[in-house]
Amino acid sequence: MADTGTGATLTLATTGAIGTIKSMKLPEIKVEDIETSGLATTGQKTFIAADLVEVGDLEVEVFFSTTTNDLEDFGTSETVTVTFPKEVATNAVAPKLVGSGYIKVQKFPDLAVGELQMYTLTIKYDGITAATWTQEAAS
Repeated sequence: MADTGTGATLTLATTGAIGTIKSMKLPEIKVEDIETSGLATTGQKTFIAADLVEVGDLEVEVFFSTTTNDLEDFGTSETVTVTFPKEVATNAVAPKLVGSGYIKVQKFPDLAVGELQMYTLTIKYDGITAATWTQEAAS
C-alpha cells in the first residue's frame, strides 16, 4: 500500500536534532558497471557488476531560523537513521534505513519576498556501517 512521507523522521546520533524538516530526498543505491568487452567481442559490449555498492546522498530540507544555531559540524561520522511512517498503525516496528554517514554540505537559504527561508543539509552515507533497510513488522 502506498503512503505519504508524513511522520517520517531523521535521527543523527551525535549531532542530534537539526530543526523542523520539510522534506527528505533519500539516497540512490547503485553498483558501477565494469566493461568486459574484448577484441573478440561482437554485437554488444559486455559488463559485470563492480564488487562494491555505493549508497548516494541524503538531502534534507529544513526550515531555517535566525534565532537558533541550526548549522551543524561537518565530517563527523555518525549513525544516520531515517524512520518511515508505518503503513499499519498497530505494527510495533517502523521501517528504517540506518547506516553511518556525515554532513557533507550545508546550504544557506535563498532570501526572497514571500518565501520561507529553507536550508539544505546533504548527508553522505560513508559505508563504515553499511546502510541497511529494516521493513515494517508486527513485533
